[in-house]
This record gives sequence, C-alpha cells and structure tokens, in this order.
Amino acid sequence: MVFFNYATKEITAKIVYYGPGLCGKTTNLEFLHANVPEHSHGKLISLATKTDRTLFFDLLPVELGTIRGMKTRLQLYTVPGQVFYNSTRKLVLKGVDGIVFVVDSRNSSWKPTSRAIRTSGRTCVTTG
Repeated sequence: MVFFNYATKEITAKIVYYGPGLCGKTTNLEFLHANVPEHSHGKLISLATKTDRTLFFDLLPVELGTIRGMKTRLQLYTVPGQVFYNSTRKLVLKGVDGIVFVVDSRNSSWKPTSRAIRTSGRTCVTTG
C-alpha cells in the first residue's frame, strides 16, 4: 500500500520488477540508476552472488519530485528469478504497489517466462 506521511508531506510507493532468472530485472534498475539525474535517485543496493545473479533483492530509491505538494518517491525492487528463491520473492512482494513484469523475448526464454507467470500468483495480461 502506498505510504502517505502527511506530517512530512511525503508519498512512497513500492514497485517490484518480477520475472524469470536472467531476463533483465537488475539490468533495468542499473539502466535507471545510470540515466536518472543523480539528484533524483539514491544508491543502488544489490545483493548478488559471485556470478552476479540476484540473491535476495536489488533496491533503487527514486525521487519523482513534488506532486500536489507531496514529495513523491518510488522504491524500485527486483526479486531473484530462480524458482529456488520462491519464498524470497513472496517476501519482497509484501506490500507491493505495482509490478513491472520483465521478460526476455527470445524464443529460448519462453519456458522460464511462462513458469514465472504461473508462479507469480497474479493475473498477467500479455500483449504482442
């Protein structure tokens, strides 16, 4: 649920990048970190294994500016894509306000992608 702090006039929303392993979730956050103006984002926190795969989550706080007098922030998270970490994914999804479903469009990636859709426990709409 979006967090409203009326005393400090701040709004914070939690957005989670979800999808199969090696589909580009962390790469999306790295791209945003590199291309959003420095004054608009915090430090990219990444808990990865030695092979650069997300172990628990990645986090990138982003400031959107002021909307109707309220300072607006996004907390952008990724989850590990491997099925082995299903309980970790569920934990990171707690309190989520929005999901960005990331997939790799190569034909060889369809099985992991369809598995991620089935295990997300959410209704997904696909286009294309």
